[in-house]
Amino acid sequence: MKWTSRFYKNSQAYKLAAQRIALSGVLGVSFCMPAEAQLSRTGGSSGWQITPRVSVGTTYSDNIKLAPANAAEDDLVLEVEPGVSVRKQGGRVDLRLDYTLQGLLYANHGDANTINHQLQTFGSAEIFQKHFFLDAYGAIAQVPTTSSGRTDNAGSAVMGGLPASLTFLSNLDLGLPGSAGLFRSFGSSDTIAITDNQVTGYRYGLSPYWRQDIGGWVEGLLRYRYDGVRYDDQNEGTTQQGEQQTVNADSQINTLTLDLKSSRRFNRINWNINYLYKNQQLDHASTGSNAMDSGEDRREHVDAKITYRLSRYWSLLANAGYEDSQVTGFENAQDGSYWGLGAVWSPNRFLEIGGLYGPDVNLIALRWNPSTRTYLDVRRRDRNVGVESGVHWQGTFKHQARASVWSVTYVDEVTNEQQLLGSSLLAVGADGQPLALTGQDPTVSSEGRLGVTNRNFRRKRLDAGVVYRRGATGISVNAFNEERETQNAQSIESTYGAGALWTWRFAPRIASFIGGGWERDDLGQQAQRNDYWVSTVGLAQAFAPNFGGLISYRYYQNDASSAEREFRENRLNVRFNMKF
Repeated sequence: MKWTSRFYKNSQAYKLAAQRIALSGVLGVSFCMPAEAQLSRTGGSSGWQITPRVSVGTTYSDNIKLAPANAAEDDLVLEVEPGVSVRKQGGRVDLRLDYTLQGLLYANHGDANTINHQLQTFGSAEIFQKHFFLDAYGAIAQVPTTSSGRTDNAGSAVMGGLPASLTFLSNLDLGLPGSAGLFRSFGSSDTIAITDNQVTGYRYGLSPYWRQDIGGWVEGLLRYRYDGVRYDDQNEGTTQQGEQQTVNADSQINTLTLDLKSSRRFNRINWNINYLYKNQQLDHASTGSNAMDSGEDRREHVDAKITYRLSRYWSLLANAGYEDSQVTGFENAQDGSYWGLGAVWSPNRFLEIGGLYGPDVNLIALRWNPSTRTYLDVRRRDRNVGVESGVHWQGTFKHQARASVWSVTYVDEVTNEQQLLGSSLLAVGADGQPLALTGQDPTVSSEGRLGVTNRNFRRKRLDAGVVYRRGATGISVNAFNEERETQNAQSIESTYGAGALWTWRFAPRIASFIGGGWERDDLGQQAQRNDYWVSTVGLAQAFAPNFGGLISYRYYQNDASSAEREFRENRLNVRFNMKF
């Protein structure tokens, strides 16, 4: 396994080339669109759907800097947001791209005038029929710099910043006639506060992969992924004690995976072997309490499973693997091999329960899938080797009723902010590989506002939500809890909260909405607590299928453990959205 380490350490020139290729793959699609745009603006035979849009609005805030009451300053902000949505399905290309250019003009604070770029895109192309494929993806959004600083109510749910209790504001669904997502940009007005605690984050990636079936005996998947992560102007942050801390979280992540599994010629015996190598290199090793010392992390593991079917309902299970990783902040993790033996019980095609036990690993897993509308998968693993040693739970529950959608997810993993950045860009398929998002935004997609950091941490996160719509009424309720801790729990940060939104279409083209949420951030060693409260009420009208207007009022406050972090704000927003 040492050859992979040497390969990545000596590939700086390759990384720079891959970075340029990734940006070209993500953004270069625009060069191929003009030739077909005339035929495909509404679909057409080419399969392209290109939808320009523009949003114009104005917002009044009585505390534009989110300062304590004795230092509050008001302002009137003009917002101009042109954008474009691109969809392509069919043939050998699948593309989803949404881009918005947000221009902000301040009446009283002209030095804060700015332009923000917001992007979410995923493209997949079949290069060589049924074998060679290429994925390209990217995201641009505004994120908080530090967890201890003041943050606006939102930010982009794509890359963090928006409280998970309020993600419904990023894509307001009022049940009005006309274009889907006509009021989608409503939440973007929540990025206007002048706090000096916001940076623009970029993620871009390129992933070629090869699929191969070998004579019906073996199915193979070889995938390489390059991910670049960059932040603007994040070099300095201020701790609670007023000390300047240098932070540079720009990084490059190279991942190589090889998955082999039994194919259709196997009957009683099924097996799979998975290999992963991941190398993350910070562009600049940093100083400060949260910085990685070496600027480089490496993970490498191989895992093999085999099942032997004894009868219609029972199978024997064996699992073995090897871990060899160096992750900053988790140096005490023990590398080595593990193995276990167990069994799987499948009384019918809807239910499967399995477990295994060994000297260094044990696992219990439950899968229940009674229909296409209901899915439950829960796993408990206890392993003595690897960075993610100890007891880890994973769980997913989804249920779609006639008028509602219910979802609960739980994840327990060792990760860092760079790997989380843009995580909502990619769904995960049954083989663990990234998939493009569907046209619908996820119900819960935010990473919260814990700030930009270089450290690795163990992350435990629970998200639960329900969306109900019947006739003219819609209700969204969701809650979350997240805890981040370093090895040996030397530093712990946690955030949790809940929110709800009620919409009512009381006229054919007019709807009202009212909602609120609460979030608490406990910042561990910083001994700081924030209690964010937000409430909003508004009216929207669809004047035409592609043209709508909205007026809203928002009250936002923070009850913090330190008086200098507390604030109150009233905000009035009026905007008009149009699609072409």
